[in-house]
Amino acid sequence: MNSNDLTKTTDKMCELEDRRRGIDRIDWTIVALLAERVRLGREIGVLKRQLDSPLRVPEREAEVLDRVRRAARGRLSPRSTERIFNVIIDETTRGQLKEGDDV
Repeated sequence: MNSNDLTKTTDKMCELEDRRRGIDRIDWTIVALLAERVRLGREIGVLKRQLDSPLRVPEREAEVLDRVRRAARGRLSPRSTERIFNVIIDETTRGQLKEGDDV
């Protein structure tokens, strides 16, 4: 490997590390946003119990999924986005449960 190749490799390694640090920052933000979503979900769960409403409302979940699929268009795979948000919705609903409840 000549010095030119070594420089290119070093530059690419630095670029790789920069991108990874960017992903690490995004991951931190995603975790903070998910924690906020679950916190709000818990508050909603309390209100739903006070209103004697079901924890899962299929129409509301369908609205959320439709909205995120539209938001993903041209930027992310709508199908992947839907899969991710199905998990997020499930976890948010779990956060609404009282001890002994089931989804």
